[in-house]
Amino acid sequence: MRIGFIGLGSMGQPMARRLLRARHYLLVYNRTRARTEALAHDGAFVVETPRQACHADILITMLSDDAALEEVLWQHGQFLCEGLPGLIHIGMSTVSDRLALKLTAAHASAQQHYISAPVFGTPEAAQSGKLVLATAGPQAALDQVRPILGELGRIEVVGADPATANIVKLAGNVLVGAAVAGLWDTMRLVHAAGADPRQFAGIITQALFPTPVYQIAGGTLAKRVLDGAQSFINPFARSAQLADEAGTRLSVRVPTTGNIIGRS
Repeated sequence: MRIGFIGLGSMGQPMARRLLRARHYLLVYNRTRARTEALAHDGAFVVETPRQACHADILITMLSDDAALEEVLWQHGQFLCEGLPGLIHIGMSTVSDRLALKLTAAHASAQQHYISAPVFGTPEAAQSGKLVLATAGPQAALDQVRPILGELGRIEVVGADPATANIVKLAGNVLVGAAVAGLWDTMRLVHAAGADPRQFAGIITQALFPTPVYQIAGGTLAKRVLDGAQSFINPFARSAQLADEAGTRLSVRVPTTGNIIGRS
């Protein structure tokens, strides 16, 4: 199968490289062309426009957010993938369920299929094929792309509506964002009481939460507290906002999001 791959950032590049090592034929595009050079050395075919990347059996997008994905796929108001019936688009970015619904409709109108498969994991997990893929879309299309997604990690099919997978990803990010917000609050508390927030981070990661979230964020936030910072930017605030909007659409209150958004 020919695979078009758009978006070669910190996650997209190791994912594309894994597909190349599995001997898939890749057409790669990135707005910053320098990011394509290493992949070209590994055997990828570099294309000049995102439209050229769509001339494939499967299109994978891994862009930073809703705005970046819409900017690429709707240039001058026209849907980029029109006129290519049979294309299967796998959206692997962390984007809103609203955009997933829009993409599903646009691809259906073009006689194509859309699958959402946002990823859980780090660039290191992407490099080793150990991502977890929250995946949703039409069964027939999922069956066709399963071998490709399997190269990237563990496939967790969460539904038939692509938007479901995006909500699952946002919900996961809300949990991480809540952990970060909780760390900030409790570190300020123990510091005010005279304890070292770095020691506190060590205690909780050993005794309560031996996970990367607490291990990585703990040290970073402890340093900010010791430096006298009075606030911080929660990196998961955008996901919390999108999850809150999804809750409104589904008539479900998600109060946790407010605490995360309020700390951004």
